[in-house]
Amino acid sequence: MKLFLKLGSYIFHPLWLPTYAMLFYFFHVSFMFTYENMAAKLLAVMLLTVFIPIFFLILLKPLRIIDSFQLKNVKERRIPLLLFTTISAIIINYIFDPIHYKIPFYFFSAVFFCGLVCIVLSFFRYKISLHATGISSLVTFIIGFSLLYHINNLWLISLLILAVGWVISSRLVMKAHRIDELLSGLVLGVTSQLIFMQYWGV
Repeated sequence: MKLFLKLGSYIFHPLWLPTYAMLFYFFHVSFMFTYENMAAKLLAVMLLTVFIPIFFLILLKPLRIIDSFQLKNVKERRIPLLLFTTISAIIINYIFDPIHYKIPFYFFSAVFFCGLVCIVLSFFRYKISLHATGISSLVTFIIGFSLLYHINNLWLISLLILAVGWVISSRLVMKAHRIDELLSGLVLGVTSQLIFMQYWGV
C-alpha cells in the first residue's frame, strides 16, 4: 500500500504536469492546428519542462548545490525554482503567443506566477508543496477548459480529483511535507489558474 501511495508522487511529478496539460489541450483543439504544428509545440514543452530541468538537476548534484533530487531542503529549491520559472517565461515569450495560443499562454503565465510565489516563500524558509501546487493547477485548468467549451470530461475530472488525494497522501506518507504546506500548495495551484483563466475569452 505504501508503495502504491508513493507512486502518486512520481506519476504526477510537477515536471510532467505541463506536458499532461498540453496533451489535453491539443487533443481537444486538434482541428485548429496542423499535426506538425502541434507536435512541434509539444516537443518544445517537453524539452523545456522535462529534459532541461532533469539535466540541470543532474548537474547540480555533483556540484553539491543540491543533496538529492527530492530537494528536501528549502534552500536547495531556490536555484531549480528559478530555472523552472525562467523556463516558464521563455515559453510564454517564445512558444505560445497570446493571440493564436491564448489558453496555453495563460496556463503557463499561471505556472510562472506559481514559480515566483514559491521562490519568494523559499526565502522565508517555507517549503510549499510543488506536487500539490502542480496537481491542483492541472485539475483547475482541465475543469475550466471543460466548462468553457462545454465538454463532458466528468470521468477525467473525477479521476484527477482522486489523483489529488493520491498525491497528498503520497507526500504525507513520504514525510515530504506538513499538512499546511500541502494545503497552501493546493490553494496556490487553484488560485493561480483562476486568476489567469479570466483572460481566456472565447
